[in-house]
Amino acid sequence: MKKMVKASLLAALLASLSYATDYKVDPAHSNVGFMVKHLTIAKVYGSFKSYNADVDYDKDAKMLKTLDVTLDVNSVDTQNEKRDEHLKSEDFFKTSEFKDMKFKMTKFEKESDTEGKVMGDLTIRDVTKPVELKFELSGIAKDMDGKERIGFSLTGDVMRKDFKIGDKFPGAMVSDKVQIQIDVEAQAM
Repeated sequence: MKKMVKASLLAALLASLSYATDYKVDPAHSNVGFMVKHLTIAKVYGSFKSYNADVDYDKDAKMLKTLDVTLDVNSVDTQNEKRDEHLKSEDFFKTSEFKDMKFKMTKFEKESDTEGKVMGDLTIRDVTKPVELKFELSGIAKDMDGKERIGFSLTGDVMRKDFKIGDKFPGAMVSDKVQIQIDVEAQAM
């Protein structure tokens, strides 16, 4: 009898646990972008076209469980080839030596069913710093094939000089603060 009670309790406990779903990012409907000011008067927008991401979202608990991203820094695109080449140079990303930029989520703080904070470690040019991004769930829907998709945004700021990016350029020329805007659509695996 005791074994049956223990087994029933274990089954009830396991049934009550929430499980995260793995999602594959859809690059055609996602964007990893940034904005920086030039001469304090003009906004310059850019994005990274090549990246891999591991995303797990628990829709029962309404929480992001995993977010690990690796960006190919050579895929930087600001719609200006000359500027892109300069960003890849030793002055900024130094892609000859540092090919990837990485973000690894360390914690998620739920604020509501659709909002929260993502804390994690961002590594650029072998410098790792903690960052905090605002999470906003856009929704969960079925696509035309009946497959579940999730949409969410991440926003926040990083200081470029914290990562040894463009150290020789003063903030009046290129703002130290870089705004991050990441929009994701991902399909359940």
